[in-house]
Amino acid sequence: MGEVDPVKRRRSFTSARLSVADLVSIGALQLALIVACFDWRYVVVPLGLFVIISLAAPFFPRFGYFLPIVTHGPRDSGQVALTFDDGPHPETTPRLLALLADHGVTATFFVVGQQCEAHPELLRDILDQGHDVGNHTQSHDVFFALRTRRRLLEEIRGCQRVLAAQGVRTMAFRPPVSITNPRLWPPLQAEDLVCVQWSRRARDRGNRRVKGIAQRILPKLRGGDIVLLHDCPGAGDVPGWLAEIEAILVALPTQDTRAVGLSTLLGVTVTEPVGGPRSANPVRLFYDRLASTYDAEQERASMSPVRRVEQERILKTLSSWEPRAVLEIGAGSGRFTLELARRAERVVAVDVSPQMLEHLSQKAERLGLTNVETLLGDATELEIEGTFSHICSFSTFEYVADLPALLARLARLLEPGGTLYFTTARRGPWRLFAQIGNALRQGLWLHARSGPELRRALAQAGLDPVSLRAHGMRGWPGGGLLWEVRAKRPDDA
Repeated sequence: MGEVDPVKRRRSFTSARLSVADLVSIGALQLALIVACFDWRYVVVPLGLFVIISLAAPFFPRFGYFLPIVTHGPRDSGQVALTFDDGPHPETTPRLLALLADHGVTATFFVVGQQCEAHPELLRDILDQGHDVGNHTQSHDVFFALRTRRRLLEEIRGCQRVLAAQGVRTMAFRPPVSITNPRLWPPLQAEDLVCVQWSRRARDRGNRRVKGIAQRILPKLRGGDIVLLHDCPGAGDVPGWLAEIEAILVALPTQDTRAVGLSTLLGVTVTEPVGGPRSANPVRLFYDRLASTYDAEQERASMSPVRRVEQERILKTLSSWEPRAVLEIGAGSGRFTLELARRAERVVAVDVSPQMLEHLSQKAERLGLTNVETLLGDATELEIEGTFSHICSFSTFEYVADLPALLARLARLLEPGGTLYFTTARRGPWRLFAQIGNALRQGLWLHARSGPELRRALAQAGLDPVSLRAHGMRGWPGGGLLWEVRAKRPDDA
């Protein structure tokens, strides 16, 4: 049986390839149509500006014009990530690893597949010493950005296969010379990779200009920076290069800054064993990075009125429950889980984000709640044991492409007479803005549903609808932004 093409692999979410470039092109076309109504000769102005911006954008690596990119971590973390491109190389990598070990520093190596094939023992050393690795293509073609989509995919997959031969995979990709193009995003999505660029670089020209690297990096370095360096001989001044790297390592503690791997800085697993959960699930990545600030954001006075009303309605409903066992899908950091745990004998909290679940577990422990079980993974695929008197989910079903299939799975976990309660996105004209915003932030589409669609899905799952109410921006022309849904499994099921 042949290898399954990752492009055709079924996902529980729907990818969206809507970029800033797409919005600019649509805006330019609309502006051109307006201008044409007055004087068609000036139509070339907005269209020409779009072309100029698109030609210039690849040369601004920190500008996520063609695809979402990561350029830094949390600015208040007091941490930075040192990343080394173009290796491994026998003249530099062993000495760099020894230097990092002497200073107790973890780094990230964006490796080239061909270099790893030539020196597999160096890649093994990098991994054995606990450093992260990223994909820097198979051959480091400096004209990578000019190649066809097929060639881009071959270069990316080639490096992934080399890493897989060592038993690992990565979610981080950096293009050669940091240049992106409009063809790059689909191959990255096909291989579950995220483009990681940088916020500080040494301008070392691939180690052909090593003198002064530390001085070019340190004065403007700040928390959250991803630092671009190189792991290759360059002009051959390896001792001078090592001295510059050591100067950085020595200076960092004096600036109250600690060098960490990308996994630590970004709060996501960058390098993991082959066969584990797919690390670049965009939902997981988004919420892993958001985990440390999520509770504070939810408590802000500026929380949107829609979310505030949703929260009030949910808490009011939960306060009326006397549950035995509860399953919560998309529990996050426990915004509602802890209230459930105070009332139920058992709560199983499911989420795709390990960082969110870690925060939830810590809060439950502080409150002395011992009846909360966390379960990491996608509810559309997980095997969940037991039956539940209540199953709930709050604004997470919009990530699910096949809602009827998920509801059918959940119905089998409900006791006869058990309750299903969830909120989810309502289809309507206002939802377009949320769709566009989410596509730009996470690279996927939210799924909004109509009332008839939800009723059909519940009926297919063998559930009896109890109530279906819309709230948030109700009335013409929207009719509401969110659905609040209650359903029951029949007593004789």
